[in-house]
Amino acid sequence: MVIATFRTILFYLASVPFTMIWAAIFGLFAYLIPYPTRYHVVIGGWANVMHFFTVYLLGIRVRVHGRENIPEQACVIISNHQSAWETYYMQHLFKPQSQVAKASLLKIPLFGWTFGMMKPIAIDRSNKRQAMAQVIEQGSQRIAEGCSVLIFPEGTRSEPGYPLPFRKGGAVLAKTAGCAIVPVTHNSGSFWLNKSFAKKAGVIDIFVHPAIETKDRDPVELIVEAERIITAQLSAISDRNDRILHQENEQATV
Repeated sequence: MVIATFRTILFYLASVPFTMIWAAIFGLFAYLIPYPTRYHVVIGGWANVMHFFTVYLLGIRVRVHGRENIPEQACVIISNHQSAWETYYMQHLFKPQSQVAKASLLKIPLFGWTFGMMKPIAIDRSNKRQAMAQVIEQGSQRIAEGCSVLIFPEGTRSEPGYPLPFRKGGAVLAKTAGCAIVPVTHNSGSFWLNKSFAKKAGVIDIFVHPAIETKDRDPVELIVEAERIITAQLSAISDRNDRILHQENEQATV
């Protein structure tokens, strides 16, 4: 745990100043770069460096399964939510991409100003009805512009082994925009621990599942299917980890 804490301190000492400097630099002239090139340069470059810090400072590596399922067309990405890790690593897989974010983030000096130029869907979570309308209206516009939209239907971070019920907003957006849903499963919470400052070294598995077509289907039916796919994969990951732990324990007693 001492080593993990030390590595985590190094991660934040590197990532926080880098993020602020990066935002300050591009906050001055990012608006001059046409979108989506702006996305690839600003967000794509930032996400690449953050991934570098994650691998070489935290010791957290990634295995991507199903990369061939990433569509060329804009889509709605439905993912479970366990940590901050997926909010930037997803930028590697779906480009360009817009995320639903708290409107308050845009008020953060430097970071918020630059983030606002990346076309996020900024919502006020205190007004659920208005927030839903914003996601549908702005999300449909982003998709029409060729930008995928990432949705965490649990609404907040869940603990490994305890997924929260999925809300149907992402399915409504996909249905309204006439695009596919791509379910994504990962186990980031097993390493990026939300209840502990120290992050745990290891390998995150992320699964990109085949797209779900939305034509002639009801949003409730769609979100139920996406939830079933994601939670089934989470159970499979948990079962595999249990088997590995059991084997290690048996070997230790021999």
